[in-house]
This record gives sequence, C-alpha cells and structure tokens, in this order.
Amino acid sequence: MFSENKLVQLKQKIEHLTRELATINQTQPIPELINTTNILRTNEYLTHANEKKTQIISSYEEYVKELEAYLTSALERKLAFLKKTRSRLEKKAKKRPRRKHTKKSKKKSAKKRRR
Repeated sequence: MFSENKLVQLKQKIEHLTRELATINQTQPIPELINTTNILRTNEYLTHANEKKTQIISSYEEYVKELEAYLTSALERKLAFLKKTRSRLEKKAKKRPRRKHTKKSKKKSAKKRRR
C-alpha cells in the first residue's frame, strides 16, 4: 500500500544523488598531470558518474511505482465512494413516490378554468 513517508524518502534520495552527480561533474582532470594519469582519472570519473546515474534511475523507478500505487489506491477509494453515493441516491429515489402533477401544473389548470 501507499506510504507517503516512502515517497518523501525516495524524493530526498533522488535529490541527494542528483547533487552528488553535479559535484562529480564539476571535477575535471588536472592538466598538469601526465596523459596516462588523466585518462585513468577520466575513466574513474565516468565510472563514478555512471553509478550515480544508475542509482538515480533506480530511485525514479521506485518513486514512480509508489506514485502509481498511491494513485490506484486513491482512485479505488473515490470509485467506492461514488458507487455508495449512487446506491444511496437510487434507494432514496425508489422510496419517494413520484407525483403526477406539480403545484405549477395545478395553477395553470385553475387559470384555464377561470377564463
């Protein structure tokens, strides 16, 4: 079932991972180091960035599943409420006898008789 707490936690996790990824993106290889070192650092950077992106995607997947569960639950409750309301209204309508003539129609027929 839906847990509002879990949605908040997932949203915070996504924000945290996104901030970490932004920090990683700011790190650039130092030009003074030799080419091999720069290549290793770039590889390490790309590996780390890919891990964070994978974690973000996983967190979004969980978040979407929780939202879907919440919406399904909310819609089911709303549907049940509408069905109950409709049933009550139908029962009330069956209990009340319908009048053939309303007061307005009686007034109109009385005016016609006077003429």
